[in-house]
Amino acid sequence: MSSVLLAEDEFLIRAVLVDALGDAGFPCIEAPTGQAAIDVVTSDAALVAVIVDLGLPDMSGERVIEAAVRHRPGLPIIQCSGSHLRPPDVAGQKIHVFPKPYNAEELSKFVAALVRGTG
Repeated sequence: MSSVLLAEDEFLIRAVLVDALGDAGFPCIEAPTGQAAIDVVTSDAALVAVIVDLGLPDMSGERVIEAAVRHRPGLPIIQCSGSHLRPPDVAGQKIHVFPKPYNAEELSKFVAALVRGTG
């Protein structure tokens, strides 16, 4: 089954999102660091979307986004941040922005729309 990669360092935020996305039919692969997220992006894990917090403890989430674009072209990528609302400049790939703070159910609906191609 395909999963959503969730790169988020805050445990409570991650836990709430994992539950909400799971309820929406999207199991998650959790990555509390940028390197953990890059390891998943470069693996053969089946992914339907990537959600990336920009404030990861070991690197900027933008590095994760760049790796996702390079290794998973066309995969929906959602950038979440409370401070940086412009998507990174990545040629040929639309990066979606979902500002913090957010409602987990709203983010789940957003992911569902992107995966279904209606977002």
